[in-house]
Formats: sequence, structure tokens, C-alpha cells
Amino acid sequence: MIESFFDYDIRIENKMLIYVFVANGKDMTELRMIEFLDRMRQIMASFHDKQVTKGCLYFDLEKLKLPSNLQLIQEYSNIFKTNQEILKKKLQFTIIQTSNNVFHLFFSLFKQYYVPIKPVYLTKNHSETQCCIYDEIMRNNLPTIGHLLNQSS
Repeated sequence: MIESFFDYDIRIENKMLIYVFVANGKDMTELRMIEFLDRMRQIMASFHDKQVTKGCLYFDLEKLKLPSNLQLIQEYSNIFKTNQEILKKKLQFTIIQTSNNVFHLFFSLFKQYYVPIKPVYLTKNHSETQCCIYDEIMRNNLPTIGHLLNQSS
């Protein structure tokens, strides 16, 4: 079995199915990236389940090590493109939790292939993430990836 560069969890909070991805500091090798892409496809397939009515993707990227080869970003974005219809219906938002700016490079590349159809909120810590999940007013005051990328372009 391939060790992933994310630790995964699934939980229900605020009447929403939350898929949690916590970067664990392992290198993002090509094999690990392929394993991650397979996991993302499984998660997207689960959105088609009638019992899943609201979902959220939560990525804690504090310990993420970006690879030198970013060619699989297009494949990652294609997973979202091919699942656009179900994501429009069931994905409420995505949370990216990180206090560093390394993810800027990743998302500026990701945006070349896919523009998120639902908000991608940026949080700096677990407390902000919990507020994002439970407090709509607080959530609406958080920065989003779209806003941040538009500022830097």
C-alpha cells in the first residue's frame, strides 16, 4: 500500500459531510499523487449518493510539500471538471487551511485548468476553520482563493 501525503478523515458536522485532508509532511511523489487522484475520484463518486445532500472539502496544507513536477495538477483539476454538475448541487464550499503562502503557486496553476464553482475559503488555523464550518457570517468575511488570486494577477 502506498503511503499518502495526506491523512484522511470523513465526518459529519453542521449537517454536512466533511471530507478532511491533512497534509502529513510526506513527499508528494508521482505514485502518491496518483493515489491521491484515485481517492479524489472516489470522493467525487460519493457525492452522487442520495444520502449525501451537503458536502465540504477541507484541506489542511500546513505540512504540504509541493513537488517539483506539477504536471498532475491538470489531472487533479479534470476530476473537478467532470463532476461539476454534482458539485454544483451538493458541495457547499471548500476550506484551505494554511498559514503559509506556498499554496499560491499551486492554486495559480490549478486556476489555469479549473475555476472553482463554489467558494474556496482560506483559513489560518483550526479555530478559523471551525468558524467557517459553523458560522455563515464569519465564513462570508473570510478571504477566498478567487479574491486572493485576482488581487495577485
